Amino acid sequence: MARSSTRPTSRDVAQAAGVSQAAVSLVLGDKWRGRVSEATAERVRQAARTLDYRPNLAARNLRLGRTRTVLLVVPALTTEFFAGVYTGAARVAAQHGFGVVLYPSPE
Repeated sequence: MARSSTRPTSRDVAQAAGVSQAAVSLVLGDKWRGRVSEATAERVRQAARTLDYRPNLAARNLRLGRTRTVLLVVPALTTEFFAGVYTGAARVAAQHGFGVVLYPSPE
């Protein structure tokens, strides 16, 4: 990995696997069949696991032209109930590849 203080990038995965960034993109986007060998795909997946690589969802969404973001409007965050609502919503959203933007509104 190029810099130890930042999270790994697809470039870091490519370097660790000895492949191009395009190959990493194909494998991690599950579009590799017929374009990359099974052995290479496994090398990329192993490098991603070793580096604990997680795609940057903001960058991906910008490239795809969609936000995959949920707006959660709550009256207040000062109560334990709404803090729990936010925590649960963020967990479920993340499981489905969504982010949560919180908007506290007294109305």
